Amino acid sequence: MASDYNGLKVTLLFPLFDNEGAPFVDDVWNWWRGEMTILLAAFTDLGVVTGWWQEHSDENRWIVAVVKSPEQVKAVRVFLRKARRKFRQRAMYLEYHAVHFEEVR
Repeated sequence: MASDYNGLKVTLLFPLFDNEGAPFVDDVWNWWRGEMTILLAAFTDLGVVTGWWQEHSDENRWIVAVVKSPEQVKAVRVFLRKARRKFRQRAMYLEYHAVHFEEVR
């Protein structure tokens, strides 16, 4: 069963505040929402989480989704490179691993 996977779960983090502590403007979040809904058929916003990065604490939106292929993970990576510029970050968080996804009816 361990090798019986049919998807890849991706985890993404998006900062709520820029490096000076100011919240991102609505234009950034509107761009984000539009791009996310084009990129992913469905995703879950697990809410705000606090993290540490290089001796710095920040708050982030915690997003999870399941994609079907490594090509879709590549598309997520391309999106994160664009988001890195919009959110003025040096790097964006991407975690992914194989999962067995099922829609129970």
